[in-house]
Amino acid sequence: MFNRSFIFPMAAICVLAFPTLGATQELVAEKHELTSAAAKRLVEACDAFGEQEGSALAVAVVDADANLLHFHARQGAPGRAILTARLKAETAAHWRRSTHELSERIDDNINRAPEWLGDFPRQGGLPIIYNGETIGAIGVGGGGDDIGCGEAAIEAVFGDSAQTSR
Repeated sequence: MFNRSFIFPMAAICVLAFPTLGATQELVAEKHELTSAAAKRLVEACDAFGEQEGSALAVAVVDADANLLHFHARQGAPGRAILTARLKAETAAHWRRSTHELSERIDDNINRAPEWLGDFPRQGGLPIIYNGETIGAIGVGGGGDDIGCGEAAIEAVFGDSAQTSR
């Protein structure tokens, strides 16, 4: 058995010999967040897409934690579209990937967890990825080209500075 006169000096030597082990890693991370202003612009851009396509769609934008930031339903949007737009956005934020990709993974029996966890893995939800970090998601329902609407909105608001996949 070690005695205390050996353990304490060895601990002190380790602390003094390796002082940078804990200091090299940051203790606080900088995090980008989707703003309410960006969420509003995303909804407006998707709404313009729906108007041009003649679609009665619903659009929801959430932050990275799936909290609703902005929502809009065009006149005539089906009631289910209003519900599914938000569910698609929340699902894309939870999984940090498009709901279309999740749907394919479920259909191919790769990962059925989104289905079991009560998420809504059907096409129309896209994560918004900025500098490799998911900052939010957009969900579109009832529009016909839900994915195209979401992609067009992200492109209109962020240009090339945001992506929908890693």
